[in-house]
Amino acid sequence: MKIGLSFFPVRPSFLLPIARRADELGYDSVWISEHLVFPTEIASQYPYDAAVGAPLSATPLFDPLVTLSYLAAQTRTIQLGTAIYILALRHPVMTAKLVATLDALSGGRVILGVGAGWLREEFDAVGAPWDRRGPRMDECVDIMRRLWSEPHVAHHGEFYHFENMCFEPKPERAPVPILIGGESPSALRRAAQRGDGWLGMRHSPASAAERISQLRALRGGDTPLEITIEAEAIPTGDDLKSYRDAGVHRIMLNARLLSGGEKTIEASLDGLSRLAEVMHRQKEGIS
Repeated sequence: MKIGLSFFPVRPSFLLPIARRADELGYDSVWISEHLVFPTEIASQYPYDAAVGAPLSATPLFDPLVTLSYLAAQTRTIQLGTAIYILALRHPVMTAKLVATLDALSGGRVILGVGAGWLREEFDAVGAPWDRRGPRMDECVDIMRRLWSEPHVAHHGEFYHFENMCFEPKPERAPVPILIGGESPSALRRAAQRGDGWLGMRHSPASAAERISQLRALRGGDTPLEITIEAEAIPTGDDLKSYRDAGVHRIMLNARLLSGGEKTIEASLDGLSRLAEVMHRQKEGIS
């Protein structure tokens, strides 16, 4: 079972020490979430909880690819993920360039978790079209994979058009793995049909197993699909086994949970070490 750490909101004073220690302890990955903006009044329906409100409007919103570049320069092997990057807000050629640059400079450590987005006000703020954002994201994924792997690319699709061109640098790991997030039927179908994996939020082993069954039915065949889910609490060894038995490949844990409520960097680093011991015991088959 792989264990990753997610950072939302991002506290810069905690970010680098935790990422460095996680790298030393053999954690799989660090993950940065994003939003471009939060309006002071949100009319859009939040897809994970009953409501989302004012506290998020003051959340520091660090760009995920810039933040991961900062971490890449100061870590060695830990993978660098976005959870999630709102792909439908961006042009695929520009996104492909940013991701390829980060992957090339980090030695092939990028995992791109993407989603179509739920916050309409965010799209309105930058003039990005809200309607058909899902199909537009599909086209973005197809374009980026071609740019990362083919010597020359021309594209004439529903949303994007460009003539034959060269694209460099290529990622170190080409193509970069793309995990597609979301819980709606369309998001699950997109993950099964277009993704290298699925990224789910706040699942127990039982609810993860239900989603994985749906994804396997949508995927069909023997092509593997990597499953990453965010856990709601620090897992025990039994929890890790239950997630593994459900078909989960990676658990993503919010770094805020590490401190046990103490909100100090020392408490967070201690929590990181304790969880690493649970990981070790689970790997060695020790109850």
